[in-house]
Amino acid sequence: MKPRGALLLAVTAGAAVLGCALVVGSMAGADRACPAMGWAFVGDVELSFSTPPESVSACFGEGCTPEQVMKNAEGKWLVPQSPPYLTPPVSVTSIYVDASSTSGNRLTSALPIETESTGEYPFGRECGGPFRFKPVQVAPG
Repeated sequence: MKPRGALLLAVTAGAAVLGCALVVGSMAGADRACPAMGWAFVGDVELSFSTPPESVSACFGEGCTPEQVMKNAEGKWLVPQSPPYLTPPVSVTSIYVDASSTSGNRLTSALPIETESTGEYPFGRECGGPFRFKPVQVAPG
């Protein structure tokens, strides 16, 4: 084989190896970009009481007016992210709770809402994924 042919073969083989490395690297997520999107959770916020309350009112947002919350059929206190509990635009990061017990004790407090991953990662773990609210623990009154 002539020197020129050997050089051409070496350059072609090197280009093939480099191209293959780039393809494998991009498939492994090395140059992966996450989509420009955020995740919003619009489900109910569950209030969890260690001592069952007699009545509960709640709302979202600073200076909001608490509205009565009713237990659902499963016995859970769920506060929907809709009027009258939420008046947009409000970023739901805390909930104001006003609860009273049968003994007459009353609790009024703004409580933080924590989030947790749903475990679903449609664009890969490195891009994050949908989340949900953890139940808000309300201290006994």
